[in-house]
Amino acid sequence: MSYRRYPDRERALSQLDRRHSAPPPSELQQRLAVQARAALDNAGRELTPLAEALHRVAASAPALLAQTAPAASKFIEALKQPARTA
Repeated sequence: MSYRRYPDRERALSQLDRRHSAPPPSELQQRLAVQARAALDNAGRELTPLAEALHRVAASAPALLAQTAPAASKFIEALKQPARTA
């Protein structure tokens, strides 16, 4: 195999000069694109409440931890402090 620089500018330009256009998308590809777009839109709507609930849990976690396990909360606070250098 011969060594070829990456990216090879001359090779890319020569391919563009061939004027080969990509074939138009098939009907199946178009339907799949529409379905994928709809799935992404629905996922955003469905996952938003879950993300908000997780943010609420994360915000209340330190207070709950301080009530239930004081030693663990002290440990977590110690981890938040910058590391000491010797």
